[in-house]
Amino acid sequence: MGASAERVTEHLRQDVLGGFFPPGTRLTEASLVERYGTSRVPVREALRALAGEGFVDLRPNAGARVAEVPVDDLADLYAVRCVVEEITASRCARRVADGADGLVGELTQIVDAGFAALEAGDPVLGAELNTRFHSGIARLSGAQSMAMVLRRVSERIQWAYATTVPQQGQRAWTEHRRIVAAIATGDEAKAGREMLKHVQTSGRSFRTR
Repeated sequence: MGASAERVTEHLRQDVLGGFFPPGTRLTEASLVERYGTSRVPVREALRALAGEGFVDLRPNAGARVAEVPVDDLADLYAVRCVVEEITASRCARRVADGADGLVGELTQIVDAGFAALEAGDPVLGAELNTRFHSGIARLSGAQSMAMVLRRVSERIQWAYATTVPQQGQRAWTEHRRIVAAIATGDEAKAGREMLKHVQTSGRSFRTR
């Protein structure tokens, strides 16, 4: 794949993950050429690449559409998240107890930006900030193995989150603020519990859509 096709693939992937192109949206070559300022060949390569990743449905004589979020896969992803993110939140609290209180400020900034995105009605930015919040906790926890696992599922989680921001955005960011508050106390068990409750609630909301 050439550099131009890689660039288009990345931009299109982020537009799908962020909810700019919701599931079921028809993707025409002409509209994508105009949006990404390229020719048809890189667009075709990008569509094929994302079809291989499961984000785009390509059907003969029917064109391309954004795929539906695989709800069955999400149940498995949330099971993984329950384990991984309880650990990373607890580790962040442990770091705070050991004196690394600067991480609380970084997480608070993300939460504040998340509420601002809600007020601005920007679901694409909201989804990006949601991913940044959870990946930030994983990174700041210092648990490299957990961060690696979370990165593998983050794109699917971001995709699903973007499709439900209007339904659960306020709840999710309120819970994010509680998680940061728990981390700030340095109490590992409390931080882990708050994160676990958050992930479990998010998982239930997807199963009942």
